[in-house]
Amino acid sequence: MNPRTFPDPASFRYRIAITGGIAEGKSTVLGMIREAGFYTENADLIARDVLNSTEVATEVHAALGTVDPVALRALIRSSDSARTTLNRITHPRIIQRLIEGRPGFYEVPLLYETCIASAFDQVWVVTCGAAEQLARLVLRYGSETEAKAMLATQLPTSVKSSLADRVFRTNLGLQTVRDLVSDSILNLS
Repeated sequence: MNPRTFPDPASFRYRIAITGGIAEGKSTVLGMIREAGFYTENADLIARDVLNSTEVATEVHAALGTVDPVALRALIRSSDSARTTLNRITHPRIIQRLIEGRPGFYEVPLLYETCIASAFDQVWVVTCGAAEQLARLVLRYGSETEAKAMLATQLPTSVKSSLADRVFRTNLGLQTVRDLVSDSILNLS
């Protein structure tokens, strides 16, 4: 994207949520927007910051016995109660940071699952299609069983897409996606 074609990012007044399923290209789209000079934030990075705070780490360790990211990921995939416990501890703090954020673009994978879509002016969903998503996850994690288990913990992207203001297909090629994102930003002004 060519930042000279956009209005001054410093005067940008919208809060746009970018969501979709795991491995569908949300971070790629957010990176394109960041390259154009717009403020971006990532809920996963906020979650990492929250989890690394002494107060939260202590609370999570007391409740679940670990704060190791790999161990936590395995635990929440295998136990609904562990996932609920972790979410109860971390989500209020993550959500607070997201809804108080300044205008810009926010990657929020669990936007609908946490019921915070109304905190944003628009929702953009990034998808590559179910078959491509599964293939990307298998490539990333090396296991179709693990990939399917991860997908089972999220709201299907097809549902998210039906609720979106805009939908971006990331299996169309990077330049096409870049052009679609650029056009969408221009249509905001």
